[in-house]
Amino acid sequence: MEIGYGIVGTGMIAKTHIIALKTLNLVYDNLEVKPKFNWVCTRSKENKFEDFKYSTKDIEDIINDSNTKIIDICTPNFMHYDQGKKVILADKNLYMEKPSAKDINDAKELAELSEKSKIVNQTALMFRFIPAVVLAKDYIDEGNLGEILNFRIKYFHKSYLNSERPMSWRLEKEASGGGALVDLGIHMVDLVRFLMGEVKDVHAKTSIHVKERYKDSSKKEKVKSEVDEWALLDLNLINGGYGTLEVSRISSDLDEDVSIEIYGTKGKVEISTKNPNYPEIFLHEKGILIKGELERKSEFSKYHKTIYPSSRVDLGWFMNAHMASLVNFLLNVQEGKIVYKETPTLMEAYKSQKIIDMAYKSENEGRRINID
Repeated sequence: MEIGYGIVGTGMIAKTHIIALKTLNLVYDNLEVKPKFNWVCTRSKENKFEDFKYSTKDIEDIINDSNTKIIDICTPNFMHYDQGKKVILADKNLYMEKPSAKDINDAKELAELSEKSKIVNQTALMFRFIPAVVLAKDYIDEGNLGEILNFRIKYFHKSYLNSERPMSWRLEKEASGGGALVDLGIHMVDLVRFLMGEVKDVHAKTSIHVKERYKDSSKKEKVKSEVDEWALLDLNLINGGYGTLEVSRISSDLDEDVSIEIYGTKGKVEISTKNPNYPEIFLHEKGILIKGELERKSEFSKYHKTIYPSSRVDLGWFMNAHMASLVNFLLNVQEGKIVYKETPTLMEAYKSQKIIDMAYKSENEGRRINID
């Protein structure tokens, strides 16, 4: 079954999606649903991706094409709301990069519209599809960790450590909505909710190390930096657990990795993108360290094993997770509904973004903020 596919945007994340989609035929032997590359939308109207049949600079051309059933939005954050709303109102299935909107009220509107519509929708919160995360969720949900006591999460990048790097839309608050906390933090907050439950309140600190950056690539004029390069969240969970979440886009470490440590009354679960296939589990009472495949209990976990690329066609955890996320979306489109509640819909993305929004409010007001 081929489904007409259109992509909006031609930047790095659009290329990531396309690499994943083009590789499906090589990775999955029995995948019945496949994308048919119809449209690419770019500001220049130039067709940068030869696999797509048509190119345009107007998203309306894609929306009005009856043969295109899926629209994948990979544009800068400030464009997501208008484009996403048009897609939903046109009853086109929507795959969208995070965050679903720059403004939290717009994100809420899109989430509510998507819930009322008949479309299949999903955001690219692809960390939910990393095997170690899925196995850890099963383990925690089964009560094997006991009562969650505390957690520690970090996600570090080095992308903006270079002070010579000029401004871009990601560094402009009006275009991006925020810095490291929006870009990286939303993934980690989403994993807090996915693995441990809803957040009760948040206290946040953020900072900017490079106070001024070049306005553009000409490097003739500098302007004030606008968005956070580092952020630390102190989170309390509704279920009583608590912990910290730290993100940075100015890390000087060798690796750009994710580390998640969750401590319960029965032991510890650790997840790292250095070993994305399995969580590391410590059994407190027995003094035993477990590392390897776990028995899959939930239906989602069993299903996930069928959509995540095998080790024989490993493209790295980042691309593998994007691929599994996109396959999940395509299969949902084939079914005409969201099959598994673990799917990161626009509503799920809104709930995670709300915590980010409250974190910025906490920083601005210098106090702990409840998540209403």
